Amino acid sequence: MKLKTSRIGKGRFSLALGTLCVLFSLGLAAPSHGENILDRIGETGKVTMGFREGSVPFGFMNQQGEWVGFGIDLGDEIVNELSAKFGKKIELIRKPINPKTRIPLVVNGTVDIGIGSTTITLAREEVVDFSLPYFLTGTRLLVSKDSAIKDFPDLAGKRVGMGSGSTANIKGIDKAIASGLIKPECEKVLFEEHNKGFLALQQGKIHAYFTDASILAGMKAKAKNPEDWKIVGQYLTYEPYGMILPENQGEWRDFVNAALIKIFKNGRFEAIYDKWFGPNGEVPLPMSAEYKALLKALSYPD
Repeated sequence: MKLKTSRIGKGRFSLALGTLCVLFSLGLAAPSHGENILDRIGETGKVTMGFREGSVPFGFMNQQGEWVGFGIDLGDEIVNELSAKFGKKIELIRKPINPKTRIPLVVNGTVDIGIGSTTITLAREEVVDFSLPYFLTGTRLLVSKDSAIKDFPDLAGKRVGMGSGSTANIKGIDKAIASGLIKPECEKVLFEEHNKGFLALQQGKIHAYFTDASILAGMKAKAKNPEDWKIVGQYLTYEPYGMILPENQGEWRDFVNAALIKIFKNGRFEAIYDKWFGPNGEVPLPMSAEYKALLKALSYPD
């Protein structure tokens, strides 16, 4: 499934047509920016949030069949702030999102906010807004314990899996290829969900899986035999995560940011992080010095 660029107009037309088909299949229409989302939440008493289902520990189904995760807990904190603002219980409606659907579902109004593991990029800022960054990681590789792959140059001529909607990750590999870091180039194999990519890795259909280290740590931790897998390579890119928000909804964005700043400052964020990423968490992942500095810088004064 190697990505190729056609040299003729017909290929570009086909790509554009395919993109339009995906958007229409998601019900994408020109959104109405006249509606104030925050006012509507207050009037209806409901907020719709999109969460991941197969991205441990950001959003996933546990052994009891419950939808849980770091992102879901952060969503609950925002709902609590909404309930306090309007003086009544705000109902949370959860919708599943994945790397392919997360931005279209925010743009077309299916969800009011998408919370998962989405990197803030300038390209994405052209179509959606983002909250303040609340997570910081970087891209690495997941391989079998016996793999000879130790860093990105070792991907030469290999098949590498990655999320189909993770444009930042795809661009990272493309830049590595263009710079000669991976030569000859690797074959990029795209998956809608990370767990499907990990299954392909287990089946030997790909040689490595490439995405943010935090997600790789979750994939490894949830494997039947975690010791059979290892995360390798230097960080290829740094990835700040933000919550996806509709454009032209400044009041809603400001409210979400204020809720985040509040939990950064009162210790709730640290407790939630420790629940999922601490020593006894689902995916033990110590907070880096850069991450701690980011949160401190974002703890704006009252």
